Amino acid sequence: MRILIAEDSALMRRAIVNVVGKLGHEAIEAENGASAMSLLRKQHNKIGLIILDWNMPVMDGYEVLTKVKTDERYAEIPVLMATSAGVKEDVIKAIKAGASSYIVKPFKPEALSKKIKEVLKGSHGKQTAKAN
Repeated sequence: MRILIAEDSALMRRAIVNVVGKLGHEAIEAENGASAMSLLRKQHNKIGLIILDWNMPVMDGYEVLTKVKTDERYAEIPVLMATSAGVKEDVIKAIKAGASSYIVKPFKPEALSKKIKEVLKGSHGKQTAKAN
């Protein structure tokens, strides 16, 4: 399965790509939300999960999330928000907008791996507000 990762920090993106690879999935990388949307338009039928940073230049993760969840071509793709914005209101806002789950940075690779497995296993219609 392909997992789209939108993260402006190259270091954090690499860490997420490593976790995705260890889980046996292919990572597609975008350094901002606009790039993520471009990749999504081209490959949406091959993408099984989107991992979004909230704070990115050009287009932030929340804007990407709302575009994804309001477009019938992408709406069923689960979205995991991975961000340093651990404010409770932001978590609620993301879940209400359609995020499947949320993880707060910094996180350990094991925590991200667990979160990805949870989202892929059963949250294709269920949503969880767990922050870790």
